[in-house]
Amino acid sequence: MDSKRIGAFFVDFIITAIIMEIPFMILVILPLIKGQQPSDVILRTLISTLIAFLYLVLRDLPKNGSIGKRIFKLKIIDSKTKEAASLKQRFLRNIPLLLNWIEIITFVCSGKRIGDRLAKTDVVQK
Repeated sequence: MDSKRIGAFFVDFIITAIIMEIPFMILVILPLIKGQQPSDVILRTLISTLIAFLYLVLRDLPKNGSIGKRIFKLKIIDSKTKEAASLKQRFLRNIPLLLNWIEIITFVCSGKRIGDRLAKTDVVQK
């Protein structure tokens, strides 16, 4: 099960990276290639990063979860009721992903993400 969860994470990570790179290329790289010196490079970089973070936090909002979870046939459930997690739980569990490495290290050490503990959710096989 953990290998499927890690696989789903990597699929979502790659999608997040692609989502970040497209606006970064348009907002930062292309103007630099064309010889323009955008005075707001930092702002443009932050915008592309924000777009990627939005996907990262909102990716599980669809009832079937993220693209990675769909590919690996996983679902998010409420830890207590074992029913499908609520919209609020699916949103809340991804907020700690903004902590990056702390969230990953916690999962590797304990087998459960901070976000799952906070939202009281589990990820299980469909």
